[in-house]
Amino acid sequence: MRKTIQQPVSVSGVGLHTGVKSVMTFKPAEDGIHFVRTDIAGSLPIKADLAHVGSTLRGTNLKNDTAEVWTVEHVLSALNALGITDITVEMDGPEPPVMDGSSSVYAQHLQQAGLKDLPGDVPVLTLKQPVTYSFGPISYAAEPADKLTVTFVYEHKHPLVGRQEYTVELTEENYLNQISRARTFGFEEELAFLKAHGLAKGGSLENAVVVGKDKFLNELRYADELVRHKILDLVGDFCLIGKRLGKLKITCRMGGHKHNVLFGRLLLANSEDK
Repeated sequence: MRKTIQQPVSVSGVGLHTGVKSVMTFKPAEDGIHFVRTDIAGSLPIKADLAHVGSTLRGTNLKNDTAEVWTVEHVLSALNALGITDITVEMDGPEPPVMDGSSSVYAQHLQQAGLKDLPGDVPVLTLKQPVTYSFGPISYAAEPADKLTVTFVYEHKHPLVGRQEYTVELTEENYLNQISRARTFGFEEELAFLKAHGLAKGGSLENAVVVGKDKFLNELRYADELVRHKILDLVGDFCLIGKRLGKLKITCRMGGHKHNVLFGRLLLANSEDK
């Protein structure tokens, strides 16, 4: 069933890339998922769907003719995992507070606000045959299965990373226990470049895993935290599809926000609603 929250709940902090402080308030709704920039007079709600993706550079940004919101994938990931289909997300800044760099704080606050069923069913994305997508070393595949699983393979030349692979059956419980606490990450050698290009201004060891030259600069929550976070991002980007994922086996190798969105559009084009 469609779901919203029972009462408003807020979080506050700095944005990962902009470094701008903001208060983000989740409010009950019955018309889908929308972001509202309360700091921009006359701005219209931005619908969280594939049609409103404005950029996928180091995060997923949404925009319409009146406003833009940055780096919404962690928020969307928590909403998707909890089955929340209708909610208004008000922000008095350009980017959600990054919190600890995962989606667990959002999930906790949403659960504390209480979930409420709404009339009407959520369309289910089902496939009759496999769907694949590739771009160089990046590949995605989805096929009918007896349950919903995601396998992600993340590879990097850095010796501390190498090859990480993780498979999870995507249930709310598994997401909360195995995925939601995995934090965003970056490489120490990239930080100067990112900041020079106006990114990662709010990033710190308090909200991101940093891979140094010969060691991690903070303590990992999981040995494979990086690939788990890639699944967290995937769940968030797939929220933009606007349908609940059915019983599918999804496999991704080296994907990111841009290709998550492209594959999401491909899934939507090939889906058959129940």
